[in-house]
Amino acid sequence: MQSSILVGDVGGTNCRLALAEKTAFGTIELHHSERFSVNQYKHFHDVVHEYLISKKVKPKQAAFAFAGPKFDDEIRMTNVDWMVSENNLVNEFGFSRAVVLNDFVAMANGARVIPDDGFEILIPGKVNYNKPVAVLGPGTGLGVSCVLPGRPPRIIATEGGHSSFSPQSELEFLILEYWQNKISYVSSETLISGPGLFRIYSALCIILGEKALCTRENEIVAAAEANPNSVARQSVIIFCNMLATFSGNIAFTTGATGGVVLAGGVTRHISPFIPESNFIQRFRVRGHGTWFMQEIPVRIIKAHFVALYGAAEMIMNSH
Repeated sequence: MQSSILVGDVGGTNCRLALAEKTAFGTIELHHSERFSVNQYKHFHDVVHEYLISKKVKPKQAAFAFAGPKFDDEIRMTNVDWMVSENNLVNEFGFSRAVVLNDFVAMANGARVIPDDGFEILIPGKVNYNKPVAVLGPGTGLGVSCVLPGRPPRIIATEGGHSSFSPQSELEFLILEYWQNKISYVSSETLISGPGLFRIYSALCIILGEKALCTRENEIVAAAEANPNSVARQSVIIFCNMLATFSGNIAFTTGATGGVVLAGGVTRHISPFIPESNFIQRFRVRGHGTWFMQEIPVRIIKAHFVALYGAAEMIMNSH
């Protein structure tokens, strides 16, 4: 296993590490996957030490995807007080090479290599990587990247989730107003994320004069499934509509005529409710810009560990 590459996907809540190897067929295989709770560790290095000791391995190379922007050789995480640099990883663990990258760069890279059955189709059409493709999605935060055509393709990391929230319905304006009275800046990520779903629900309970029955974000989807007439259900539908508008905004901004790929655990959880929402209309109907959106396909990543595959592919096929 010494030839394995250590790979990681590090979000604001969970961190997953695994060992990656290239098979004789040229595909990537992951094994010894393990998940860690980020808030249980002072620094990312502590997670890596624990993993390597428990697995009794000393891989020579490593690639880690983090929820945060990269500057030079360093990642500063957005929702966790962690900074990780390639140089420090090499010095600490004796890797011959270590790569840190934005998690949605890894996600976009993984989306290019997983098979079609790893996706759910929202708006039909084949994603075309000969044109720009946007890859985005809500988790603890709201990640956004763009794949530009070329050989090899270039993947641009962005901080698009921190753009200002854009309401498109009366209720959304009221939800925005509620949160503007509480926090100084309401970004798209404020509402279109795991914590954002709970913020939508909390605001909606106040606006509608309903008692809040859910006390945590992970209760809302279950409550929405259980009762079609609940505030939880309404919150999830509003979330789907907000995600549609944001996805269309990113398609415009990045010129993503090749397609939009939605990722992230939150997207998977809310996807059963999308047909009940106005997702397609909210994505496509854009006034004078409507024509631009008509041929853009949209799909959801259903496969697991895509960012890990993307990180592994990036270090295996780069020089």
